[in-house]
Amino acid sequence: MEIDQILKNKAKDFYYIGERLKKIRKELEENDDTVETKKHSKFSRTNIANALGVDYSTMGNVERGPISVNTIKLIIFYYYLGYNPMWILAPNNDFIDKKNIGGENLVYRTEVQNQYKEMEDNIMLALEVFKKKI
Repeated sequence: MEIDQILKNKAKDFYYIGERLKKIRKELEENDDTVETKKHSKFSRTNIANALGVDYSTMGNVERGPISVNTIKLIIFYYYLGYNPMWILAPNNDFIDKKNIGGENLVYRTEVQNQYKEMEDNIMLALEVFKKKI
């Protein structure tokens, strides 16, 4: 989607975000095997609303689509549970993983941090060599 098109979009054009947030909550609720009924799941709409410090009806509004600060709070909440925010936000998410690789946030993996540091060191070295040549 082009940036010009995104800027022209109306609120209703982003309702898919709320639908995806609801889909994640339902998935978490269905997979919660710590309770006998889904009503008592820690991922029920009521319990997630309580965890975020918002009303039950606010959760319903967020899942219906209108974007607010509570939408961002819920995206961050699901991020900490291993879900990929880009899967939620991107209009076309067909080739985006719903969950972060390995169920954890990629940036917290030690090997990724080490490789990033190595890359950063190599870039700095290359810049120093380049500066000496000019």
